[in-house]
Amino acid sequence: MPDKIQPRILVVDPSASNRALICDCLRQLPHVRTIATGDSEHALQIFQEIRPSLVLLDTTLHGTDGIALTRKIRAWEQSRNEAGISPWTPIVFLSSVSDENTLTQGIQAGGDDFLCKPVSEVVLLAKTQAMLRISTRQQEICEVHRQLKEIASLDSLTGIPNRRHFEDTLSIEWKRCLRNDTPLSIVISDVDYFKQFNDIYGHQAGDVCLKAVAGSLSESLFRVEDSVARYGGEEFVAILPGTDASGAYAVAERMRLSAHELGIPHERGIDGRISCSFGVASTRPSADKMPQQLLRTADIGLYAAKSAGRNRVELNKE
Repeated sequence: MPDKIQPRILVVDPSASNRALICDCLRQLPHVRTIATGDSEHALQIFQEIRPSLVLLDTTLHGTDGIALTRKIRAWEQSRNEAGISPWTPIVFLSSVSDENTLTQGIQAGGDDFLCKPVSEVVLLAKTQAMLRISTRQQEICEVHRQLKEIASLDSLTGIPNRRHFEDTLSIEWKRCLRNDTPLSIVISDVDYFKQFNDIYGHQAGDVCLKAVAGSLSESLFRVEDSVARYGGEEFVAILPGTDASGAYAVAERMRLSAHELGIPHERGIDGRISCSFGVASTRPSADKMPQQLLRTADIGLYAAKSAGRNRVELNKE
């Protein structure tokens, strides 16, 4: 089994001898790696770094008790919401104290099971195997959820982000630029005479054309934080956080050249080829503005570019 999917168990116990006994016992399980510590702060650090498949946790630790550490682990997991779902790592308490109050507090803090010391090897191995099965299934669910969300955010034809993803991203970037007091720019584009292209060459050729245009626009963006999405039909839109008007205009011009240089024949197009028109808008987000205003401003620029002859970039200033 590759190391990257090898189950890792974090053993947290204040006694070095106990840690050694537990780890020695767990070595009977194939493909399992153990990491042990007796310090709560170190345990939390290890947990955050390696994201173990299971935590075996003594209720009494140096620095803080195991129940408090459990609360910290659960709080950290909740903060790591990924693709709309938070990770959940099974936590099993190991304790020489078996009163109902301690058990209740542990479960309420986020623990999943409770074993009283001394724990027999048979019981420990059986519980560990059961919890690792649960952990594996949870990881699989998270991965499937992530994949489904990714599919839902992509345009099925072009493979680039769709309108829904664009709107979500615009909202996020608007808030980020507002906090950082940095500019935000939008570039909206439209394939020139696309209806005529479909009428002449057919919708299948139109689909191939849109895929090629989408690829050329995406490849024109050099920064990781920039993104382009299919807005609808033959329209595409790019978000350029931290980019001012002149920078956005330069990006749009690069996109325009890239699309035209695809050299896709279009007998009614500009110079007999497919081309795109672009509208650019830029602003510095503020509390009295809305992101939709920026989009409308860019759309006005696109209309101006098409009215002026197409295959051009128009910057519409607010």
